[in-house]
Order: sequence, then C-alpha cells, then structure tokens
Amino acid sequence: MLFPIALLLLAIALIYLGARWLVEGASELAAHFGVSSIVIGLTIVGIGTSAPELMLAIISGAEGSGSISAGNVFGANVANATYILGSCAIALPLLVKFREIRREAIFMFVALAATAAMAIDGSISRLEGALLIVLFIILMALTIRSLMCCRPSKEVEKEFEATRPETEPPLKSALFVIVGLALLVLGTELAVESATEIATILGVSEFLIGLTVITFGTTTPEFASSLLASLRGNSDLALGNIIGTIFTNATVVLGTAAFIAPLAISEGQFIFGVLAQLFIGALVLGVAYRKRCLSRPVGVAFVLLYVIYLTVVLLLS
Repeated sequence: MLFPIALLLLAIALIYLGARWLVEGASELAAHFGVSSIVIGLTIVGIGTSAPELMLAIISGAEGSGSISAGNVFGANVANATYILGSCAIALPLLVKFREIRREAIFMFVALAATAAMAIDGSISRLEGALLIVLFIILMALTIRSLMCCRPSKEVEKEFEATRPETEPPLKSALFVIVGLALLVLGTELAVESATEIATILGVSEFLIGLTVITFGTTTPEFASSLLASLRGNSDLALGNIIGTIFTNATVVLGTAAFIAPLAISEGQFIFGVLAQLFIGALVLGVAYRKRCLSRPVGVAFVLLYVIYLTVVLLLS
C-alpha cells in the first residue's frame, strides 16, 4: 500500500510541474506573438491549468479506466468552485470589475447544463462527447472575439498588464512547453496506475478515487495560479481562471474522455458528480454577478461546503 501511495505523490508533483511549465511556456509564446494580456489571462491560463485533467482523460480512456477521468472532471469542477474559490476569497476578498467575466460565467454554466442533459440517461456517448468538444470550440471562439473587441477600464487593463509574462525567446518558451507536456504525460500515467492499484486494495470504485484523491493532484495548478492572482489583488484573473478551468473541464476534457470510450454514469455518479457540479456552478455564476466583493466569511463558507461535500460522498460510498 505504501508504494502506490508514494507513486501517487510523485505523480502529483510531476503533474504540478508539468502544468506549470506548460502554462508558462504557452503564455510566453503568446506574448511573443503579440496576444493581449487579457486574452492570455482569461483563456490560455484557464485552458492550460486544465491540461492535467485532459491528459488524464486521454490516458485513462486509452487504458480502459474512463471512470477515473469522469470522477476527476466532476471532482475538479466542484473543488474549483468551492475550496479553491473560497481560499482565494480568504486570502483577499474578490471583487469582479471586468464585465466579460460574467459572460464567461454564463458560458461555463451552459456547458455544465449541457453535460447534465447528456448524462441524464446514464451515459455520455461518443457523439455527445464530440458535441461537447464542438461546444468548447464555439464558445471559446466567442470568448476570444469578445475579449479582443471589448474595451476594459484602465483599472482592469492595469491588473492584467501586471501579470503579462515576459517575452522570452521562442525556442526557450517552446522548450518549456515540450518539457511540461512530457512531465504531464509521465505524471498522469503514474497517477492512473497508482490510483487503480489503490482502488483495488481499498475495494472502492475508480470513480471515487478520481473524484477525491486524483482531484487534489490535478487541481494543484489551478489552486496555485488562482491563489497567487488573488494575493496580488487580481480578482478578475483569479475568478476568470477558475471559471475558464470549469468550462474547459466540462466540455473538451469530458468530451475527449467520452469520445475515446463512452462513459457510463450511474445514479450515484450523476447525483454526486453531474448535479453537484451544476449546483455549485450556479453559485459561481452568482458570485460573478455580485455587485459587492466575495468576502472572507463567504470564502470560509465555500471551503466548508467542500468539506461537507467530501464527507457526504465518502460516507455514502
């Protein structure tokens, strides 16, 4: 039992480093080619921090363990919307100043609702997986178009410019991307292998392992980037990263997993996975539309909500 746990911890470390270097390299390349700071912050970072979940979907699906990926997607989305968002608010109260964040939040909720509609019959087919990927492409294109056309306030522009990555030599940035991808692949393979072994030893489902243990590993990049943005006072970037990650997970990540191998969704998985992320996604939508800041007490409540959620899942499982 000790060996698979040690292997899982190593996998989490590799996943974190891989995702971090991938995001840094991709952001630097985008900056080199003149992509605006707002587009980098609200799309590349949000998508990049979902790279562990996407890699897990590809590898677990290819190895016939798609339930690990499904559990990971639902668990990661709930974690992002509760303890990660709550931790950011505890670090520094969040105030949304950029109105385009609200449009991103609507797209996120649409994606979660589409997932629920597809899974209500007990499965997500290859065709439905392909539709989720298409939905991602359409809504992401609309998001980028909106970000490039809008005129944010000087305060918002200053916030994003402060986080703009330095323009590094393209070869150096490309090397970061390649090394990051390699570490992600290795870390994800180790995570699937160790998680499957732990599930067998404990006699629990792979879905539950993906929903809990694997989630803590794959959400470390989101947690680190969002918390850092919050500590620097970049509320829009912190919330935008969380919303972008949930949107990416619910569309292209889950869609890829289903396209590789259709996903069977049991009644329990639908309640504690699909419906749970839809309900908590509605809370995030409400946060994006708040006129006041997300205070520390509310942040504490979000973290406690995640603790209650995990407790209920583990007790009933």
